[in-house]
Amino acid sequence: MTAEFEKTAVIDVGSNSVRLVVYHGAKRAPLQFFNEKVVCGLGRGLADSGVLHPQGRTRALNAIRRFVGIAERMGVRDIHTVATAAVRNATDGADFCDQVLLETNLSLRVVTGVEEGALSAQGIFYCRPDAAGLVCDMGGSSMELAHIGDGQVKSSQTSNLGPLQLQNFEDEAKLEAEIDTQLEALCKDFENQDTLYMIGGTIRAIASLDMALKAYPLDVLNEYSLPAADFKGLLHWILNAKPDQIAVIGAVSSDRLAYVPIVAKVLLGLLEKTNPERIVFSSFGIREGVLYEQMPPRIQRRDPLIEACQFFEHSNARFKEFGTTLYAWVLPLFASETERRKRLIWAACLLHDVTWAAHPSYRAEVSFDYATRSNLVGLDHQERIFLAVALIHRYKNKPRIDKLDELNVLLSETDQTQAEVLGRVMRLGAMLGGPDVAHMGRLRVKGDQLEMVLDAQSTGLMGEVVEQRLNALAKAMGKKAQMRVE
Repeated sequence: MTAEFEKTAVIDVGSNSVRLVVYHGAKRAPLQFFNEKVVCGLGRGLADSGVLHPQGRTRALNAIRRFVGIAERMGVRDIHTVATAAVRNATDGADFCDQVLLETNLSLRVVTGVEEGALSAQGIFYCRPDAAGLVCDMGGSSMELAHIGDGQVKSSQTSNLGPLQLQNFEDEAKLEAEIDTQLEALCKDFENQDTLYMIGGTIRAIASLDMALKAYPLDVLNEYSLPAADFKGLLHWILNAKPDQIAVIGAVSSDRLAYVPIVAKVLLGLLEKTNPERIVFSSFGIREGVLYEQMPPRIQRRDPLIEACQFFEHSNARFKEFGTTLYAWVLPLFASETERRKRLIWAACLLHDVTWAAHPSYRAEVSFDYATRSNLVGLDHQERIFLAVALIHRYKNKPRIDKLDELNVLLSETDQTQAEVLGRVMRLGAMLGGPDVAHMGRLRVKGDQLEMVLDAQSTGLMGEVVEQRLNALAKAMGKKAQMRVE
């Protein structure tokens, strides 16, 4: 079992906002324990003045001072920092860092644009170690592009294509020419990739806007994806819409609303030059990249989904580490599945008992929320829903859950059936294990029969409820149930 991760924090000093995130949990997949953002506007007016915005500088210093105090009170052992485009480009950036050091004893790490792009790309690896494609990170004063694959950031470049740098162009033709010139320089050394991962506060707001317009049933932004053609359609809609039309939807905060059209122009140009097939939005970026960078390679290589589920099991389940035994017990029913699907089945088994403390009438609902709304990483939306449906069937024979029908439509019929089978086999296996897992018997499929093969010492575990659950499992598989003693 993975050891607990001591609380650690990242203070991110960006061009538009300053944020503290405190992390706690499994070593490979720590959760956001505390998250606070202050919109300071450090980079406002920087393109013209060359210096940090005076009021923004004061607000940022006050925020950092508070963040250091909060982190200390939470028992945070290490505070990592990263300061990006505004601080590195401002003529008084070094003076600001000196002031922060003097007043808080905190040394700000000011990264270059190339380093910023690489750290943001590592934020994708934090969530998806097998990710491959291009990564675009748009902040307030810059936009970075990186190429990732084979667990490495292969290249990274930066530009001044942040909305704070572009907002003062009053001539539309000059703005478009500037965007095109910078995109040409940014993209010239990158080959087109099928997948474009997108990071940044305003980009996330645009993704939330798309989800709201579609009444998308899953309220999780991380790994929300759509075809590039659909994303282009959304960006064109934004450019033709009035601000009030966007604001009334409620997905874009008032402080970002003014930047959305500029960002839409930049992203349309980026799509034209990189020609991806699929867009994937990420809730993770430079802060998680900083954490990932601190992990030893042996930790980086771990599966973040499995590690997080092991942490939840160890923290909340009745019988620690039974989930992996249960996984081995159910695996004969899924022996022909891909390794990617098997890891999802393993994750479900690890989570099968973490909501036991909820009232029995609501365990299915709590399990459903656990999978659909928790901060699990390393799975896309279809996988998240598969997990949720399996956990519902773990607790209920005939589930009636709000949103279940809406979410089920995002799964194929095959996946819906398999999730139900997984839930029912976990429901059966949970009756045969507990702290003593030596004599659970084994499952075997022979033609149209689902056999439960027992040894003589296990027959005492049998009973009417076990038979009922075995029959329900067999029915979901289109089989007939049979018990055998060998």
